[in-house]
Amino acid sequence: MKGTTIRGATATIAVLLALTIMMAGCASTEIRSQTSPDYRGQPYEKILVWIDVDDALTADSAENYLVEELIDRGVDAAPQYSIFFAGKDYTYGQRQRELDRNGIDAVLTVEMTDSGATRHRTPDRLRRVHRVNPYTGRVHTYTKWAPGHVDVDAWADFSAELIDRASGEMVWLAVARTAGDPSIGRAGFAQSVSREVADQLIRDGMVATN
Repeated sequence: MKGTTIRGATATIAVLLALTIMMAGCASTEIRSQTSPDYRGQPYEKILVWIDVDDALTADSAENYLVEELIDRGVDAAPQYSIFFAGKDYTYGQRQRELDRNGIDAVLTVEMTDSGATRHRTPDRLRRVHRVNPYTGRVHTYTKWAPGHVDVDAWADFSAELIDRASGEMVWLAVARTAGDPSIGRAGFAQSVSREVADQLIRDGMVATN
């Protein structure tokens, strides 16, 4: 696998972690995947999760989410920061030797392709209110003004690729959209994406489970 293959293919599930929103609620992710028609191998035994961003702490957190989801499903996986030192520039040969030494046979990369927010406004309205006078027992009916409100749905599109270590070729591709109320928070988006990517890899038979 060429060094530029990893760097060019990866960007960032961690960009989702840069959304400045509070933690709460839940997110939902829709995902579609394809397996390369040239892939005839066995499920991969150990994969490396690689997210290449300038902010090392953000990248580490995002990789941890995805690795944890994979391990919970019985997949042997490791974040790239556990193998490669961020302060060192590795040659292609050095990178390959580290992957060999750690038994990595495939690299999972994730890239966010687009993101945004959709706003929906609920209109103002009048509603009828009934109230009973506790002293007379009479029912009084009147109208009350109910102001509308704005609902905001945040969303992000992403792609994930599984790259065969021996050939450097992409053998699996997934595209997905994660969406939800902004109150789901940064972690909510990352966790939803991680769950779906992990599940889809297993459904497609790309990774071995213990």
